[in-house]
Amino acid sequence: MKKWLSLLFVVSVMLFLSAGIVHAAKSEVLTPKLILDGKTLQPQVAPIVMDKTVMIPVRIATASLGYKVDYDNKKKQVKVSSGSKQLVMTLNKPTAYLDNEPKKMIMPPTSISNNILIPLRFLSESLDVQVFWDNQSKSAFLYSSSSPNPDDTTDTEPPTEGPIGNVDDPNNTDGGGKDPGTVVPPEPTTPTDPVTPPVTPVITGNIHEVRYETDTVVVKYDGLTVPTVTPLDNPKRLVIDLPNAQYATDFTPVTDFVKGTQGKLEVTGHPALQSIRYSLFGDVTKSPRVVLDLNQTWGYELLNDPGTGELRIALKQPTPDKSLFTVVLDAGHGGSDPGAPSISGKWEKDYNISVVLKVQALLATDERIKLVLTRQGDTYPTLADRYNLANSLAADLFVSVHANSYTSATNGTETYYTRADSKEFATLMHSLLIQATGLKDNGVRQKSLAVTRETKMPAVLLESGYLSSKIDDPKLWTDDFQNRVAQAIATGIKQQLKLF
Repeated sequence: MKKWLSLLFVVSVMLFLSAGIVHAAKSEVLTPKLILDGKTLQPQVAPIVMDKTVMIPVRIATASLGYKVDYDNKKKQVKVSSGSKQLVMTLNKPTAYLDNEPKKMIMPPTSISNNILIPLRFLSESLDVQVFWDNQSKSAFLYSSSSPNPDDTTDTEPPTEGPIGNVDDPNNTDGGGKDPGTVVPPEPTTPTDPVTPPVTPVITGNIHEVRYETDTVVVKYDGLTVPTVTPLDNPKRLVIDLPNAQYATDFTPVTDFVKGTQGKLEVTGHPALQSIRYSLFGDVTKSPRVVLDLNQTWGYELLNDPGTGELRIALKQPTPDKSLFTVVLDAGHGGSDPGAPSISGKWEKDYNISVVLKVQALLATDERIKLVLTRQGDTYPTLADRYNLANSLAADLFVSVHANSYTSATNGTETYYTRADSKEFATLMHSLLIQATGLKDNGVRQKSLAVTRETKMPAVLLESGYLSSKIDDPKLWTDDFQNRVAQAIATGIKQQLKLF
């Protein structure tokens, strides 16, 4: 039925052109342009005006939409077929039959120079046909039911017009098509109500240019348009519609939209954007549409500035949506390398592993974090072993735990980093660590240390306090102190990964 309606639809439009058209017998004949789904039709026989009614050759509708047409010369009947659907019209008879249902026509079909012409108005009265008349160019824009619906989120382009076919000659003698095989019922006595012509859409904006800049598609325009953006999948793309707008005559890149041509800009060197397409789209009204073809999902920001006449669609690289993060915890020293001695006779390596194991216990139940320890006990992995492990895992964070030693007068907490991309993490961790230790704040320091220099992810080295200090050392070995430090490290890791 839908395809059949498309036929009736195409043949329907021109009646509304009668306003301003003078009777053909009294003045120069006006031959309007017929534009079907964005493509100009060029019939061998031009439409004419008869008694203020536009008559159009039936071949335009049938050939453009691919319907079969038969003519029965004996009965003077035109039969248009599509599958099981039939439309039967009789020359000089005001009633047509659509699947045996009578349809009153304001002007009957007629034959001029062996060409059958049909009144478009009768189709408008029978069906909800969309027709728009451009008085300036004297053009009728017809939109078939096969045209894309504006509510459809696909970006199907207007169909390509087929070759113009021929209608059987009404003067042939071979009988042409077969009898429709129906008994013609009496004509209805009550005429159908007149159809009110559709309102021509108001154009408020003109599109002058579409171009590509770094990560941004720019649409230049004047006037006013309120764009809408629809992300689509399969394939991935962003669809930007510009209602109440039209392509200006100076639009670049130059594109013949009247012929339904689609413009396209190829994009190279961008990780997601492959091309930019621009065309006319819509059923009731045809308006500009720009489509960004993507090979992966990217975010976007829409910036519309009527003052400068620029619409900018800025593509945004998405933040990886990770469900599992890898964090390497490094207990400094170990095994044959005991680290610094404390004034209480203990070794740094023992403090470091104690705190790391406490952090491991705090994060063990969080399934979003995969913890990897450079050592689980009193062993000694080399510095290269530590950063190579983190790099091989493509870890998200690296945290090395230490305690410091210098003079007896030196005390406090400090945090070290090497690479610039670790500074933010170092600042976050230090702010939490200084609160946990309650010791002197020695600040965040940049220093070239192997484990923070050679790693490929944000990496920090934490010095909780000084084993050589009478102030710090007694506190470093208490469970309360170590629990607070472990909690600060666990909290900092979650905050850095945005897991709160």
